[in-house]
Amino acid sequence: MNLAKTLAVAACAALLSTGVLSSAHRAYAQNADDSLPDTGSWGAPGASAADEAASPDSKGPPIDIEGCWDGDVSDKVDGIGDAFFGFTQDGKKIVGMGDSGMDLDWPDSSFAESPIQGTVSSKGIEFKGQAGKGCPFHGTGKGDASELSGKITFGGKCAKFFKHVRFSISPGPC
Repeated sequence: MNLAKTLAVAACAALLSTGVLSSAHRAYAQNADDSLPDTGSWGAPGASAADEAASPDSKGPPIDIEGCWDGDVSDKVDGIGDAFFGFTQDGKKIVGMGDSGMDLDWPDSSFAESPIQGTVSSKGIEFKGQAGKGCPFHGTGKGDASELSGKITFGGKCAKFFKHVRFSISPGPC
């Protein structure tokens, strides 16, 4: 019996010393009080880069498109023609109400012209307009302050005539 008691005491002592020497995990109670200040934090590999990429400021300032731009427009049916855009820019906005516009002309006498409005980012533009009753369109262009290339999608009645419209423009004289 003495041997059994000695082994039991030794086992208990070993367990206690292991608990004291090893690092204990913290236990937290859940707190339903939402009035406490937000003093917590978190982290993960790459998390700061993802947060910064999602921030509008990290995307950079909008490209400068103010002024007149001209170049080429192509269409599946009409071929290659001339594109002219006039942009009035207010920060990230392409100012509408007739201050900005688009004029597309093809050699076969096809054309589309309209005031436009939209947005400007550090990588390009998005715009929309109405080339007459029943002819809505929207477009996107990517590039920089020296060249923009993109596409325009027409809806309504115009969609039958203007298909796969692409443009490439650069700053030009007004």
